[in-house]
Amino acid sequence: MELLAPAGSWEAFIAAIENGADAVYLGGQNFSARQSAANFDDKEMNQAVEYAHLRKKKVYVTVNTLVDRREFSAALDFIFRLREMGVDGVIVQDLGLMDAISATLPDFRVHASTQMTIHNAAGAAFLFSRGVRRVVLARELSAADLRAIRAALPEGELEVFVHGALCYSYSGQCLFSSLVGGRSGNRGRCAQPCRLPYQLWAGSGAKGKEVSLPSAGKHLLSPADLCLLEYLDILQESGVDSLKIEGRMKRPEYVAVVTRSYRQALNSLVAGKQANPAAAVKDLLKVFNRNFSAGYFLPDRGQFLSTNRPNNRGVFLGRIIHQTGDGWAKIKLADELNLGDGLEVWVSRGKGPAFSVQEIKQEEKALTHALAGEEVDIFIHGRVSPGDRVFKTHDEELLGGVAGKTRDSQLWVDARVEIKEGEPLHLCLCDAEGNLVQADGQVKAVIARERPLNKTVLREKMARMGDTPFRLRDLELQAAEGLLVPFSDINATRRRATEKLLRTRLAPFSYPEIEPAEYEQRKSTYQEGCLRERRSQAKPILSIAVSGLPQARAALRSGIGRLLFALEGIGEKQRADFDEIKEIMDTAAEKQVEVIPLLPRIQKPGEMEEWDFLGQLTDQVMVANLGALQWALNKGFKPYGDYSLNIFNPYTWDFLNRNGLSGACLSPELNYTQLKGFGPRGGLEMIIHGELILMVSEYCILGGLLHPEKDACPGFCRQQDYFLKDERGYSFPVATDPCCRFYLFNSRTLCLMEELDKILTLGLESLRIEARRFTPHQVEETVKVYRQALTTLTSAKEAPLHSLRERLENISPSPFSRYHFHRGVL
Repeated sequence: MELLAPAGSWEAFIAAIENGADAVYLGGQNFSARQSAANFDDKEMNQAVEYAHLRKKKVYVTVNTLVDRREFSAALDFIFRLREMGVDGVIVQDLGLMDAISATLPDFRVHASTQMTIHNAAGAAFLFSRGVRRVVLARELSAADLRAIRAALPEGELEVFVHGALCYSYSGQCLFSSLVGGRSGNRGRCAQPCRLPYQLWAGSGAKGKEVSLPSAGKHLLSPADLCLLEYLDILQESGVDSLKIEGRMKRPEYVAVVTRSYRQALNSLVAGKQANPAAAVKDLLKVFNRNFSAGYFLPDRGQFLSTNRPNNRGVFLGRIIHQTGDGWAKIKLADELNLGDGLEVWVSRGKGPAFSVQEIKQEEKALTHALAGEEVDIFIHGRVSPGDRVFKTHDEELLGGVAGKTRDSQLWVDARVEIKEGEPLHLCLCDAEGNLVQADGQVKAVIARERPLNKTVLREKMARMGDTPFRLRDLELQAAEGLLVPFSDINATRRRATEKLLRTRLAPFSYPEIEPAEYEQRKSTYQEGCLRERRSQAKPILSIAVSGLPQARAALRSGIGRLLFALEGIGEKQRADFDEIKEIMDTAAEKQVEVIPLLPRIQKPGEMEEWDFLGQLTDQVMVANLGALQWALNKGFKPYGDYSLNIFNPYTWDFLNRNGLSGACLSPELNYTQLKGFGPRGGLEMIIHGELILMVSEYCILGGLLHPEKDACPGFCRQQDYFLKDERGYSFPVATDPCCRFYLFNSRTLCLMEELDKILTLGLESLRIEARRFTPHQVEETVKVYRQALTTLTSAKEAPLHSLRERLENISPSPFSRYHFHRGVL
């Protein structure tokens, strides 16, 4: 299995390579999902690729954000430059960009980012069949899920995260930072609202008194860190190809320690030796942790959240015994302590002191080191109390020990020099890999009048390998005594030989040359084909997405044009069955209303086939993940795409349209200007009203916080309504589905009523109301108000949009917002 390490800076890159990574992933200055990292400019990128390739390591570059239409050409140009540099592949989220690479640079390796939310075999198969070489699977998959995907797909590379931060939501499906703070995780600028404090509340104004529920901590959406070091044998049995460490925002020392720990464990696994994972995990805890968990890899998720604190908690060092008035505190140690260690004291109220240890005393004797079980005195700025816990957040001994492994290593070469009178010097260089190059001098050797060339002088000249990565190890000289060659000729010959050796080592990583003009022609042809204008809709259909039968019946009574019947069953005790869906479709047929079943956004291995019966009821479905699209195509359905497919530019829509989609809902992160950039074309839908899902998660905090025991959950979600409240007082409704998946909704309802006149100029086929949590009354009234507005506007009359908005406000579950319609996202 490949060990893939992160690098957000040059120092971290060196740390990854020198501590045993087989490959490193890093980002450029743009189009990267970690825009806050230092990242690499083109010059640094080129240097990194050369450094890695000379050591037979690989470099993958993250271009894993959604790309705006105006950025698309620049993003593709950047990828062309990466290919010219010899980058081993790019990690991509945007489906349009993925398709463009396949069309313009077909030999360039593409990896599908975890931001594509690939969590089933069908989704991976869809991408493999369209040129993707590797899929980075969703972090929510278990060992059994991985085995199922591998069994279904014996070919194609699978990559999984094994260490580092986890997201509460499925990656690529989180709109929390985007809709609440304007910083989109899909655009590489996540503000990490999941790490902020929240309170869980029960009840609502409509159903009675609101009650705050106790929990073990305030950070209710903050997962612990993933650590699968102890399960590498299971990962190997699962058929995984690459093990990925998260951490492009982390320090070089962190990258060094984590990479080294996994490399040693993998080496032991390959050698069949008994490893000591407990000692390695202890080192990992010392460099950074929010507690460790196995994430979703194992069924037991008891340590999944880190509710007490969202940042590095370190390792427990001991407890305060007492503190004197001058600041000196006595600590009973549970672990060893060294000068330079970073400590944090957890106090009962407020923020505890955090500091670096400058002095250690024991009965007035100065120490540099103390052992577990001892009592020592250290100076603490700030007040602490007896019993307060002390945590080590920086281990000076551990991190100091990796310092030598975060610097450039050298490549040793042997030289053999032949000098014969009347002939030029002949030089052979051979590296540890067996690569052999030769170079001849330009000046013939002569008998020296004085100071003939000897091995000592020759070695001094040959060792001057300058800024190359090579360092001379052995030198063999075959020459008669008394000969002389000019030093300038020796130096020039050495330079030619080292340049040859560089080219020889780098040759296996190069691509066939593509002339810039040819690339520009390919790009132009591709873009023109995708951006061709198509039919537009004169009068859009009004559609609505609902979750339950009462809502669906209300929508049909109100005269909706298209009903999207969502099958995940949010808020329902069970998912709709054959008879219930048939009832809705029969009623809709009587009213001449189109019904499209909307498949669940998440369908893990084994869950997709349960919807095969839909073929007896309809010939069309709406899909919410790429696996569902592949399933729909295999079953002969006419598929539409939900907004969870993240269609952010016309290129993505054109790709999906060419690959089976008849229509699709555009990303709610698009603003009006970006929506206009799609041009007049049919099949497209946008959301104009309703509550949007901010997060979808495999972890239900209702069960995890209210019922942490291992027996069956009593079904809190069926008993009353719940919501999360942040420190500013905003309330975010939560819901679950029959699979116990957890959904977090926005605290504000989208309402674009007063923008309808602008929206109608876009030529969209459908305008959607998102009503999965609406009551039947809210569904019926909302549809009626929008029908009135659209009827008036499409008959060339002036509609009272402001007063219609006020009618909607009277029934809305929360205050209104226009979301990104004007502001857009960063």
